[in-house]
Amino acid sequence: MNLEAKNITVSYGGNVVLDDATHTFREGRITVVLGPNGCGKTTLIKALVKKFAHTDKLAYIPQEIYGNVGLTVRETVALGRYNKARFLTDETEEDRKHIDSALELMELSDKQHRIYDTLSGGEKQRAMAARAVCQDAEWFIMDEPSSNLDIVHTKHILDTAVKLVKEQGKSFIIVLHDINDAARYGDEFVLMKEGRIIKVCGALDTELLTMTYGTSFGEVKTSSGKTIFYAT
Repeated sequence: MNLEAKNITVSYGGNVVLDDATHTFREGRITVVLGPNGCGKTTLIKALVKKFAHTDKLAYIPQEIYGNVGLTVRETVALGRYNKARFLTDETEEDRKHIDSALELMELSDKQHRIYDTLSGGEKQRAMAARAVCQDAEWFIMDEPSSNLDIVHTKHILDTAVKLVKEQGKSFIIVLHDINDAARYGDEFVLMKEGRIIKVCGALDTELLTMTYGTSFGEVKTSSGKTIFYAT
């Protein structure tokens, strides 16, 4: 199932923050949304979440970390298995398998009995990711998943996304600020500027980055052939 954004416009206080955004996000890949601060990236993905909120095939991992959750980590993750008719009741064997697998995948098995609110910001972010994985959704929408994570766990989250795409056919839309992480993990790039989608492409280069961010970029090649972008 593809996700289609069509002519989406969002205004706040009379100011247009997302202007006629149209794009079909194709399944089975990682689509990265890039652009300078305030260009409408989060507004775009929140509009997608709102549009497809009726389906349990979509899981949203926000940038904000939830607080005042008096549940254990396991109970928080388990919420991904329940709808309005089931709330932490009648847990099935299949539910338990999904919960255990998600906790292990996000390296939280040893913390599953702790109260969620006692976790660090990065651990809470991983718990939210585990909850989304536990939901067994087809689509995952992630808003800057590295915002509360160190380098090691950022890599783990993004490596996990690649694994879920390749092994389970999952689909991701990820907002990232780190251009080199984007270049490494993205299959498709939606470039935004001043509330508009200005380009969709399958690879990044210095010309595209300069156009998007309004500053010059250079690149270097590592000994392994990897391209590293930098602002000049």
